[in-house]
Amino acid sequence: MRNDEKLGTAPLGRLMLSLALPTVLAQLINVLYNVVDRIYIGHMQGDGNLALTGVGVTLPVITLIAAFSAFAGAGGAPLAAIELGKRGQLPPIKIDGL
Repeated sequence: MRNDEKLGTAPLGRLMLSLALPTVLAQLINVLYNVVDRIYIGHMQGDGNLALTGVGVTLPVITLIAAFSAFAGAGGAPLAAIELGKRGQLPPIKIDGL
């Protein structure tokens, strides 16, 4: 079966697993990276505690920015493809409500 046919014919459970697995794995690697980063920063002499606090405060903000970027990208790409297919060109500001 070709990859482009798989979305329309594969069983839903298997399809969701095959699409979710790389995403979950990427998030797990990102979390492990952050844990190792915090361990390294926590062992720094001098201002290690202050630096660890800074990482703890900014990490949720960075995570929110990444989540909204993925949200806009996942929603904007299909809208852009639909408009491109209809007219052959993209309207300058209508995609993603910008």
